[in-house]
Amino acid sequence: MAVTVGLDIGGTSVRAAVIDTAKTKRVLRRFGEMPVPAGSVTSGEIVDDLAVGEAISALWKREKLPKKNVVLGTASQRLVVRQVDVPSMDDSELREALPYQVQDFIPIGVEEAILDYVPLEDFVTPDGEPMRSILVVAVYRDIVDTLLSVSRAAGLSVSSIDLQAFAIVRAVFGMQPAVDNPLHAIVDIGGSVSQVVIAKGGQARFVRLLPRGGDDFTAALRDGMSLEAHEADEMKRRVGVAPEGDPELTGDEDEDEARRLLTRQGDALIEEVRGSINFFLSQIGESSVERLVVAGNGARLPHLASRLGSAVGVGVVPAKILDLVEVGRTGRTESEMLDAQPTLPTAVGLGLWGNL
Repeated sequence: MAVTVGLDIGGTSVRAAVIDTAKTKRVLRRFGEMPVPAGSVTSGEIVDDLAVGEAISALWKREKLPKKNVVLGTASQRLVVRQVDVPSMDDSELREALPYQVQDFIPIGVEEAILDYVPLEDFVTPDGEPMRSILVVAVYRDIVDTLLSVSRAAGLSVSSIDLQAFAIVRAVFGMQPAVDNPLHAIVDIGGSVSQVVIAKGGQARFVRLLPRGGDDFTAALRDGMSLEAHEADEMKRRVGVAPEGDPELTGDEDEDEARRLLTRQGDALIEEVRGSINFFLSQIGESSVERLVVAGNGARLPHLASRLGSAVGVGVVPAKILDLVEVGRTGRTESEMLDAQPTLPTAVGLGLWGNL
């Protein structure tokens, strides 16, 4: 069996998906998640190695997951993705020259970063010079070192580290037949980081990480209404933001106040998402994306997705990974798997690394 385990280390949980790609099928064999203590992962970075390592070990022990061929994902504010045009050269030459070719385009010293790239397309300048457009990834070296040390301390054998954003695109679009090449946007709303990804032909073309997520909605209720964290979280999931055009009033004073606070947070996030999408579109001379896919725990917030779609002016659909991958005996009921679906894309996409 060609089995890969995708490990998604998020702000509230660690999640793992075991993907079997033998015989051209893509089968989700196992999926599990384990909560991490509050504050142990912040802005996409591990800040409490011991706590996260213990959560990973507990998840592997409970779900009896394979320890080999594990692919890790990263999504940090100290991570940069840029499209850069470089002179045409073969891959071995480009890898050697990459630090010199991209050092003026990334706000990270190349000596502090781990660099990689994804080829996009080749073209020729008006002067006849052959060029290559690439998507450059730069991440601070200490982030990768921490990911590796925590995973290895849990007894895992890591085969690769990938961007969570790339994994999400792989899971959402990489498994669909390529009928045409429209632009699609994905918004993955995590605990402390939200990711905006624009893809074309099943490949990421733009990635932006926003320092906002589900934790900000909880904090707005906790601070604005003097609630305990668990009370704020429960109210957040029950009330949600105001539907587009709704006057926000229900007659319940507490719920009306909660919805007002949540809507304010939601609109701040939506504005950053819209600004990110519009920035990319202006760079390439396009007017809109064809559709927007939402994923992540934060996408469960009532009415947030529809409000986002109205603001961006495009149809919104949830990421439906279970329609795209065959589900084996995961040990979970169909209802449990459907409930987990918003959080599946990253772990599943990491598990598909190198298998599409």
